[in-house]
Amino acid sequence: MTSDSHPQGDCHFVWLDMKSLRLILLLASLWTLSGCVASGPTFPTAIPPEALPTVVAQTADALNATARAAFTSTPLPSETPIPTITLTPTAMPPAPRALLQIESPGPMSRLVSPLQLQIFVIPGETGLVQAALYGEDGRLLARDLTRIEDVPPPGANLYIEIPFEVRVAELARLELSTSDKLGRIEKLVSQHMMLLPDGLNQITPGNPPFDRAAIYSPANEAKIFGGMLEVDGAFWPLNDQPVILELQDERGRILMTRQLSLTGDSHIPFLTTLPYTVSEPTPALLTIRQMDPRFSAIAYLFSVKVILNP
Repeated sequence: MTSDSHPQGDCHFVWLDMKSLRLILLLASLWTLSGCVASGPTFPTAIPPEALPTVVAQTADALNATARAAFTSTPLPSETPIPTITLTPTAMPPAPRALLQIESPGPMSRLVSPLQLQIFVIPGETGLVQAALYGEDGRLLARDLTRIEDVPPPGANLYIEIPFEVRVAELARLELSTSDKLGRIEKLVSQHMMLLPDGLNQITPGNPPFDRAAIYSPANEAKIFGGMLEVDGAFWPLNDQPVILELQDERGRILMTRQLSLTGDSHIPFLTTLPYTVSEPTPALLTIRQMDPRFSAIAYLFSVKVILNP
């Protein structure tokens, strides 16, 4: 089919054959002659296939920019957090660093002579530390008394070698203690071990480096008034024996004793009172102790000094 020319205003249109018309419809555009715009129906310009990826990318960028602008200009309302209740438990004050500790050997070590003892100590009034070794029948096997002249902070680490003699393997008790100038025990710790006539040492780990007793109140050298001493503290029991609180004056008189029943495998808090009667300011030693039923001796003792007033 041939094309004919028809005048249309000041412009001329070229009518194409059917194949060209399909192309025009596919591209959705009009091809004009002489730079004129046709007054007839118009179609959008088709996108060439090779330009399609670029146009798609530009369109996506435009959409993203529009979305970002909308998000920036109209922010979503923020949520108001709902208040929550936080329960903060009141922790018991930590146990203090041990003032007297057997660092090695540990409990129930199996030992041959000599006993090689490592200790940590903050010495008391006299500067003396006594180490004593008792056999299973209570007899004294060996004793060592060491004076500490100069103690750097926080305390002194000592190595003491104590020879002993046993004929057969037996249970023994090692005891460390310090005393004040009046001969009263200030601190005492002990532990059990096996003594061997020969063989090889089998050393167990030492106990944790903190005191089994913690006296939070009264403080050392505290002045007490009113005939009533309130004691706030904690104790980690060694066994099922009663825990004894006691007030003793400088002449050795027992002013008051209180027995506590504490059981557990950690520090057990306690709060108790000890009534007293004095007619004048009276220095006293407040002690807390527990017995060793296997040896009928003190297993542990801790003390603080107080001044009792009427």
